[in-house]
Amino acid sequence: MKSDNTENKLDLAPAEAEVAPAVAAAPELPKRKKSKKKLILIAVIVVVVLFLLSRMLGGGSGIPMGGNLTAEAAAYRDLSVTVSGTGTIQPIHSSTIVGMVTGDILSDSFEIGDAVEKDQVLYTIDAEAAQTAVEQAQLALQQAQIAYEQASRAAQDLTVTSTVSGQVSSVEVKKGDAISAGTAVVTVTDNKNMTLKCNFNSADAKNIRAGQSGTVTITSTGETVAATVTNVSAYTAVGTGGTLVQSVELKVTNPGGITGGMAATARVGTYACQSGGTFEYATQTQTLAKTSGTVDAIYVSEGTTVAPGTKLVHLDGADLADQARNAKLSLENAQLNLRSAQDALEEYNIKAPISGTVTQKSMSAGDNIGQVGNSTLAIISDLSALTFDMNIDELDISKVKVGQRVRITVDALPGQEFSGYIDKININGTTTGGATSYPVTVMVENPDPALLPGMNVSADIMVEEVQGALTIPLGAVDTGNTVQVIPASAISEKDGSIDTTQAETRTVKLGVGDSSYVEVTDGLKEGDLVLVKSDLDQVLAGGMSTATVSESGE
Repeated sequence: MKSDNTENKLDLAPAEAEVAPAVAAAPELPKRKKSKKKLILIAVIVVVVLFLLSRMLGGGSGIPMGGNLTAEAAAYRDLSVTVSGTGTIQPIHSSTIVGMVTGDILSDSFEIGDAVEKDQVLYTIDAEAAQTAVEQAQLALQQAQIAYEQASRAAQDLTVTSTVSGQVSSVEVKKGDAISAGTAVVTVTDNKNMTLKCNFNSADAKNIRAGQSGTVTITSTGETVAATVTNVSAYTAVGTGGTLVQSVELKVTNPGGITGGMAATARVGTYACQSGGTFEYATQTQTLAKTSGTVDAIYVSEGTTVAPGTKLVHLDGADLADQARNAKLSLENAQLNLRSAQDALEEYNIKAPISGTVTQKSMSAGDNIGQVGNSTLAIISDLSALTFDMNIDELDISKVKVGQRVRITVDALPGQEFSGYIDKININGTTTGGATSYPVTVMVENPDPALLPGMNVSADIMVEEVQGALTIPLGAVDTGNTVQVIPASAISEKDGSIDTTQAETRTVKLGVGDSSYVEVTDGLKEGDLVLVKSDLDQVLAGGMSTATVSESGE
């Protein structure tokens, strides 16, 4: 089997034979004959190039294609369809520490690259003025507390309450009365305990002691009630018939029917009183107003039973109520001022806002923070999770889904490959020069310590993967999804050259493809040889060179 080049040489042989005799017959014109030979050679080359171009552009089954061609067998392999892009590694979260107070930095406790914990104190700032402000706020709070308590008590004093248990025996004021502090408003009588004073013969009284039990007999009813001696008077008086007597006081628990002024007699052991007496209430208390005001409410009347704390009278004291409210507001304001001063003092201990690694330190002990909010002290980055954004063209964005796997390579770490996944897709695109792209965020899985913020990366998003697909090179496919299939007989056993005149044009059905290979779903079987064409420049440069067979693998 002859190659294209061989055939071309055979075509040129007759022309060369015809020229040779002409040279021998006319030696006197060598320059003219040589020029004629060059013209013939150039003409032949032009014809060959035109022939090549006509075959390449016109095509046709079984016609030698020429050029730098190879043949490759259809083979099964795994295909990964990817969408590529670039980005810059960033930590998932970074926090810039800014000085919120002014002053000299007294100390710092970290360096770039150190791991710090959230709320760890990083800087200590001179806080003498802030400490003084806290102390002043504490004093102001104490003063406000005292003023509020005084105003509150004065406002509470507008309601007069009973201090004892008993029965209201009289109400000393009426509604509308203007009274001052110390005015008696209600009298409360202890009607549960009654006292009775009786005169005993002095000789008998000498044998009576406080605490002894006795009895009293109510004159009007003849009822006898138990009693207890509470006092024996040391004073001796002259009684009826000129006898000497001493007063003995007895206490009686009122069974319910005894009232003040009722007459009764008493007996202690074997000693009877010489003359009886009248019941008196054990206590009788006048409740006084503690502040001035106008009586605007009376809550009790004569005979009302009261206990300690029972409301008796209320006074109208609008000024006192206003003072109490103002004092409360002043107290709350003092509390806020103290809290603000304490918070300001805390700002002088600058803490780490997050846990992470110190990636920048701009100021150190001895430096001065001159302006609030304008001084970047340090940056802390959470390097436990790294991410980057890549812009995806509008033609490819529909292929990208959250969760898809991503292969990552880093310019600064050649030969290493990392993995990640699509974390989120931003639907707000950016249009530049008529083309729109969409930011896609990639999370790096198990980031290597060698990966640092700011490193540039290239990424391939695995949008589709096919296992064991029958594939051919992309360069084997012509317009219309046709390929040139070469039978085994077209391959020279001697030198592996290919007789392209035996090529068969076949239409195939294609599936997914990557940057090198495409899946064939119909029209070929494993092992079928297809011509793989190089680009036009290579074809023109190679002239009529012989095509060769290339090995293919899984």
